[in-house]
Amino acid sequence: MTETTVSVPAYVQEALLIVAQEQGFVRDHFSTEYELGSKSGDGYIGLIVRARFVSAGRPSLSVICKFPPEDPQQRKRFNAMLLFEREIFIYQRILPAFEEIQLQHGVTRRDETYFGSYPKCYHAYCDAERGEAVLILEDLVAPQRPPMKLLDQYIPVDYEHVRVLMIALGKLNACSFALKHHRPELFDEIRQLSDVLSIVLDTEQTKPLTPRNCQLAASAFDPQKEPTRHRELLNLAQSMWPRTGAHIRGERAEPYAALNHGDCWTNNVMFGYDADGRVNDVCLFDWQMARYGSPALDYTLFIFLCGELELRREKLDSLVTEFYNAFSTSLAQLGGDPEKALPRVELEKQFVQFGRLALAMGTYALPNFAQLPAEICENPAVYQTDKRLQHYYTVMRELVKDVDQFEKIN
Repeated sequence: MTETTVSVPAYVQEALLIVAQEQGFVRDHFSTEYELGSKSGDGYIGLIVRARFVSAGRPSLSVICKFPPEDPQQRKRFNAMLLFEREIFIYQRILPAFEEIQLQHGVTRRDETYFGSYPKCYHAYCDAERGEAVLILEDLVAPQRPPMKLLDQYIPVDYEHVRVLMIALGKLNACSFALKHHRPELFDEIRQLSDVLSIVLDTEQTKPLTPRNCQLAASAFDPQKEPTRHRELLNLAQSMWPRTGAHIRGERAEPYAALNHGDCWTNNVMFGYDADGRVNDVCLFDWQMARYGSPALDYTLFIFLCGELELRREKLDSLVTEFYNAFSTSLAQLGGDPEKALPRVELEKQFVQFGRLALAMGTYALPNFAQLPAEICENPAVYQTDKRLQHYYTVMRELVKDVDQFEKIN
């Protein structure tokens, strides 16, 4: 195996060797090339490395390798092991169970109802006491497979892309409800999942961002002309993530709660296209925030924070219909009764009950989407004429207006 300037721990190299040999590469007769898969400055929670196995006389194989930082203090500060344990649980236990249930009911990759919108996992390992964890996954942009594309996070996503995502989320929920029916003991493990998102965003490192972001959002509203909205956003900062976590907890969505991806936004979704450039495939990755909650949460966050404005104002019913039709058709093939498992009227009630999560997440996401530097976020009054801030204000005002329909976070 080749030496590299990319720092890869010995236990990760050993895992890569196992994968290479499982894929037909002969020990001492291939080399491994590494390159960073994450941007400079990333890597607080985990590092991403692309590893390429190269051997004469056969095609190379590229995989994505994720592992936590080697610094134990950094792992602790950013809850890295908690996040890796969660994602490895999904790849080791839940997604294989979804595959098994589908195969048991005759649903294969050739079927339209099949759910396989996630990367293939070659290897998963976690030892929290040793601070070791590794996921080795399919490389979604490797030349040996149909290429997939990561969209620009700064450009709102259009209807066709979101429609394909909604279908995939419908199938994901069908598998989750089928698991509840066929493997209740494993579904109980999903039911026990804590809301990692609320934990991660309420740490010593991230907690100071909450009042800053809420004050920034409040500054989009004149306290004299719109005091109610201004005050609500300021008040949102008070214990926002513990309150939000309690608001969206899975027990409140029962008996209709299911597995959520938990972090469904532009940077965690890739799309595939046919020969004519039409979107026809989607892949969900980064399952570190997976949780037990309302089936409406994943798509509400994506539509309200990542989608074009018209999607939530003019095309929401059409998109939810795509979700529910995919859910119903898939669950029926897996031996379930969709009308009993999740009536559409209950899904729509949960949209109203839990949708205000979009506002809490919006206080974090929208400054990023508007590409606001820290100095503007911290002192917006000084930068009132900045075009980026004005764009942020426009988007935040529209979001606040549109979440008025949702139940408030107590």
